[in-house]
Formats: sequence, C-alpha cells, structure tokens
Amino acid sequence: MAARAGILKTTGLTIPKTAIQNDNQLLVGFMLVWLVLNLLQAAFLGLDGDEAYYWMLAQHIQWSYFDHPPMVALFIRLGESLGHGFLFTRLGTVLLSTLSIAFVYKGLPAYLQQLRWFIILYAATLVFNVYAFITTPDACLFFFAALFFWRYKHFLAKENFSNSFWLALAITGMFYSKYHGVLLVGFVVLSNLRLLLNKYCWLILLIVILLFIPHLYWQYTHDWPTLRFHLIERIAKQYRINFTTDYLLGQILIWGPLISLLFYASVFKLKIKDKLMRAHLFMFAGTLGFFLFSSFKNTVEPHWTLIAGISYIALFLSLIINGTEKFRKLFLKTAYINIVLILLARIIFLIPSGPANLIKHFRSFSYAKLWADEVYARAGTTPVVFSNSYSAPSLYKYYHPDAQTIGYNDKSYRKTNFNLMDDHFLNGHRVFYYTQSNAIAPGQGIPVDTKYNTGRLLPVEHYTPVNALRIHLLNTPKTMPASQPVTLSIAVINKGTTPIVLDTALSIDYAFLIEKYNFINSDTRFPLPRKTLAPGDSAVIKIPVKAPEKPGKYRLLFSVVNGFIPGNFASNFYGVQVIRK
Repeated sequence: MAARAGILKTTGLTIPKTAIQNDNQLLVGFMLVWLVLNLLQAAFLGLDGDEAYYWMLAQHIQWSYFDHPPMVALFIRLGESLGHGFLFTRLGTVLLSTLSIAFVYKGLPAYLQQLRWFIILYAATLVFNVYAFITTPDACLFFFAALFFWRYKHFLAKENFSNSFWLALAITGMFYSKYHGVLLVGFVVLSNLRLLLNKYCWLILLIVILLFIPHLYWQYTHDWPTLRFHLIERIAKQYRINFTTDYLLGQILIWGPLISLLFYASVFKLKIKDKLMRAHLFMFAGTLGFFLFSSFKNTVEPHWTLIAGISYIALFLSLIINGTEKFRKLFLKTAYINIVLILLARIIFLIPSGPANLIKHFRSFSYAKLWADEVYARAGTTPVVFSNSYSAPSLYKYYHPDAQTIGYNDKSYRKTNFNLMDDHFLNGHRVFYYTQSNAIAPGQGIPVDTKYNTGRLLPVEHYTPVNALRIHLLNTPKTMPASQPVTLSIAVINKGTTPIVLDTALSIDYAFLIEKYNFINSDTRFPLPRKTLAPGDSAVIKIPVKAPEKPGKYRLLFSVVNGFIPGNFASNFYGVQVIRK
C-alpha cells in the first residue's frame, strides 16, 4: 500500500498519513523491533527442558531422530557455531520468526495487505510471541508454512516451474521440521482439488520425494522408529473429558487470549472470495478439527495448531477490514490489552524466582541450572544415567557440557531419542542412576532436592550398556489363554557395533500393556546365558509367559532388566488377544 497525500482511506476507516508513510519501512521497522525484543528474551531467559532436548539432538546432526525430523537441531547447531549459551541456542529460532513476519504479510491477498492491522494483530497473538524465541520445531514449521503460502499465492496467479520449485522447497522444509506439515499440504489440496490434475502438482510431489529420500533412508536403516512410535507404540491413556476441554481452552488462549474470543464469535460471517482464502479457511478449520478429533484419543498440546497461524491472520484480517467500525474498535481495545498482557508476561518470566515459577511447568527457566549444578556437585566426574526423562539428561548436559550422561527409559515412561543412542561409552564404568521414584532402592542413594526437581543418585558399580540389545519374539501368538503360561521363544540380538557381555546383572522380563503408564509386569525375571554377544550375534531362550487374568486386547513387551534398574523397551509391541478358556 503506497503512501498517499493527505488521508489514506481504508474501507471506511481513515488513517492519518503520519501513521504510515511507507509500507516496506514500517514492515522492516516492526521486524527489527520484533528481532531485538526476542534476542533480549532469548539471551536472558533460562532454557526449557524441551529446548535442551533439541539441543542434545543437535550435538549429533542426523537426517532424522526418534520423534522429530532434524530441522530444529540443524538451526540450533548453526546458532551454536558462534558460541554456547541461551542466545546462540535460540538464535536460529529468533531469526526465523522474524523472517516469517515478512512472508506471512507478503503471502496475504493484496486486499488484506493493510499493514497497521497486520502489525497489531500479529503482536497481539500470544502463540507468535512465545515461539518467536522458545526453540522447538514449531518455529521452523511456521517459517516454511509462511513461505508456502507466499509462493502458493504466486502459483495461483502464474503456474510455472519457478513457483513450483519454491513450493517444493517449502513443503520439504515443513516435512523436515515437523510431520504436522502434511496437514497444510492435505488441507490446501482439499480446498482446490483441481490441483490433482495439474502437472506442476505432480512435479512438486516428485521434487519433495527426492529431497526427502535421505530422511526416509535413515528411518529405514533404523527400523522406522518414528512410524512405529506414532502409529503403533504410542499407547493412549483412558479418555478423560479434560483432554478435550483443555484443548478447547488452549485454542482460546494461544490465539488470544482476548482477541480469539472476538474471532471465534465472528468467523462464521466470513465470505470467501478466492482460492487463496479458501485454502486458509480449510487450513485453519481443518487443523483445529483434526486436533479436536485427536483429543478424544489422547492429550493434545495447544501449540500443535501453530501451523494454522498464517491462516488465522488471513481470516482475522478479512473480518477486520470487511467488518463494521464497531467491530474494528472492539478489536483494537482487546488487541491493545493483549499486547500489554504479553509484554508484562515477558517481563515476569525474566524475574528470577518471580511469580511465573509458581507454575511448576515453568520452573525450568529459573531453577534448572541450579538443579544441574546440584547434581554435578554430587556426581562430580561420575557419569549420570537419568531415568524416565528426556529433559533431565539434556539440561544436565547443557549446563555441564563436560559431564557424561544419557537418558534411560523404562516401560513406565515412553521411548525417546535416548533409546537410539549408543550407551557403550558407559560400559564397565561406575555410574549414578538418577531416579525420582521412591519405589527403587528406597532410602538409599544421595538425595538431590531443588525447586526444579527432586530425586536420588543411586550408585551402580559396574554398568552394562543395554540400548543395543534387541529382543525379537520368534513365535508370536495371536491369542493366549487367561492366567495360563505359554512358552515363547525369544532372540536377544546385539544390534550395536561393539561386543556386549551378558553378565549376571542382566535378565529378561515382560509386561502386558493396557494403556499409557498402566501395565501388568511379570513376577519373574529370566536369566540370560552367560556369554559375549558380538555385533549381530544373538542368543535364543525360551521363557514361560503368563497372560493376565482379565480377557481383552493387550500389547506384549519384552525388556532387558539391568540390576535394580527396571526393564526397558527392548522389543517391538506385539498385539495379543487374551481369551478365557
């Protein structure tokens, strides 16, 4: 929107010329303010556990990881090439979030490119502020989604190779950022099914497949861990109504909290004029609907819908620009309140031991370093194996890079990328096992008590690595009689690159999984043959497996037990129907 003499008129609303003289200068100015604000926030706010986990992944750049693609790890690694610290860890996120502003704005339909409204709406949206510096895959995903809509706008105006190639790069970037990117592609195609008849659509698909082959090959060589986790091994909890109510409240909070109420109350009045806005409508409604449906199965994090943020901006701007004077004034009032609340929240989070720490989830920002220092002071140079946490070993390593550590997940938790990491560097060493469970060696160990985390360091004099030991069930039963033992043959295989001694500390047990964190464990542990397994070698043993008393569908899991440390995820999940005879 070029500067004009006198008064600029916008759909009945007059804006003084002094308010905006040049769109590009104002846009750049907003981006610079955004950049500086988030650089300061990134530099002075402590790290969250999730951020530390992604930092841990970044120490070994790969084409994929257990639960996430590699884009966020790559940007962390690039930032940390300049140094180690909060600012460098988050630098890539801050830069991407700043560049995203330009792509979101330039990707809007021309009739919605009214910068004053755009800036106010963008600044007043909570989720954009949070993931402008908090480093997760979402910032990368949002950036490439913004890039996608910018080029899709051009593609709708002119179908050619250049626009197709840009779209392919944007889609590939989304897929390498977070698998939720498939939602955007799917809903945009649904909004314009004629794309399926377009030759450039198939060219885009071909380019994306070629660029995504390294990721798929990594998954193949690692036995498709991500696919197994999300489609097979991610056991749902028993449904509770708060899964859905929390999700719905979250969607009010992240898009507002105040302006979102105005949006939801008015969005049904929208009149869609073109294919681009139709894509935005499908994207926003489809994404929120998809995760609403998911909430009936499991918990859903509110920010997972961030990918729909570009569409939220487009739809809300349409309501504002085409709305009444009363609607615009109400929006301005609520938006300004939102902005003030967001700025206050930013300040509150920077206050050491401030009110934000009353919420347990946020305590890592202030207290995680104190906790890591406390553990380090007690463990010294002894390696620490952290139980059932992806954040604890990551934060410990982040604040003490010289420390040796790894995460260990037993069946009462879930798998993480630590399940794929090589733990052979601990072979034969004395280690500390850090646990928050009072059921393991009660009353023993060295206590660690901080505001962030409370646990105990239990000594293990001779640690045997177990991550490379995989258990395969050789005769999988489809049904098992209730309360009756069935002899099953299992193969214990060394999938690693170094020999593993099956010493007396190691044994096998099994569990019938019912739901997340709920399982029936075997009463007996079964010894392994005393031998050394060379890489690729296996040992076959037979064990009696007793099914639960209650008939029904279960998932059977076999574990390697390492002394007093509970059994891990050593096998795939085997579906079993327990029947009464």
